[in-house]
Amino acid sequence: MARVATGLAAGGIRRLAAGALMWLIVLPWIGSAAAAQFTLRLSSWGSPAAPQVAVFTPLFQKLVEQNSKGRISVQTFSAGALVKEQEVASAIQSRVVDISLSTVGVWASISPPAALVNSVVFRPSDRNFQALAGSGSPLFAALDASLRQHGAVLLSMLDNGPPMVISRAKMTTPRDFRGKSIRVYDKASSLIIHTLAGAPSTISVSNVYPALQRGTVQAAIGGVQGVIGLKEYEVAKYLLDGNGVWGVGVTMYVMNKSALDELPSDLQQIVLQAGKTAEKATNQALLAYFAKGLDAVRQHGMEVTELRPGTPQYKAFAAALAPLAEQQEAPLPPDLVKLVHEH
Repeated sequence: MARVATGLAAGGIRRLAAGALMWLIVLPWIGSAAAAQFTLRLSSWGSPAAPQVAVFTPLFQKLVEQNSKGRISVQTFSAGALVKEQEVASAIQSRVVDISLSTVGVWASISPPAALVNSVVFRPSDRNFQALAGSGSPLFAALDASLRQHGAVLLSMLDNGPPMVISRAKMTTPRDFRGKSIRVYDKASSLIIHTLAGAPSTISVSNVYPALQRGTVQAAIGGVQGVIGLKEYEVAKYLLDGNGVWGVGVTMYVMNKSALDELPSDLQQIVLQAGKTAEKATNQALLAYFAKGLDAVRQHGMEVTELRPGTPQYKAFAAALAPLAEQQEAPLPPDLVKLVHEH
């Protein structure tokens, strides 16, 4: 009997020890979660597999939570679950969300630097994008200063690559755009299609697939990320790579200014630095993504036409869009325009 009692006692001790060990493992995590003094809600849209989301979001979250030692918790909402693509500016300004992925175009009507970046005048190569527009550049500083006047803070600038046109029928010349209903995502892309005599139709990225599938639009302008990540190659068999002739797509992460200002100064710097670090990592990932992107869509059966600078095809589009370029450049800050032309 004594041996049995002793065995039961030993078993109980072992169970208690195991339970104590479990709580020693769990309690630091609970303590860390409970210690969070601030919560930031971060929203993104489009394909969760695109580098703008898949690389930026987890890295930014990790850097902020880790470097703040748990004082800041970052909650993430992907695929437009919290804020849709076209609603970002108002959602940031009204603080429906604290941080969001955004196209630069939604700010173009109130920010001259955003209008410049969103124009056909802005044509950096993928290799010099970071130096021209990334954190630490004069253009980044000018855009950040402009956005702060409207209740937002710039956290990062991301190279979305040259806009591409995917279509149900082959489109390789300016005249192929005439009369066709083409999906656009902002005013600048709408002006491009309008200048090429097409009929622009504003559709969010998540609705491009069904719009092409149903024939609501005959083509769509956007980035290769959506073509791959959202499987748009299933409903459009042709892709035209503009190679920068109609500008470069830019996305960015922006933050509500009040949400940043409410943080202690040390935590503000942690958030801003996390944006810069995640920006560089994401732009590097995007370069690798672009390098494989066209091959990937070809493997999915798309016929790809690339406009090469100096070729008759490229020159034809440049000539067709020249009036738009002059119109967009005229009201822009001369110093920023000069900076762009020098690159």
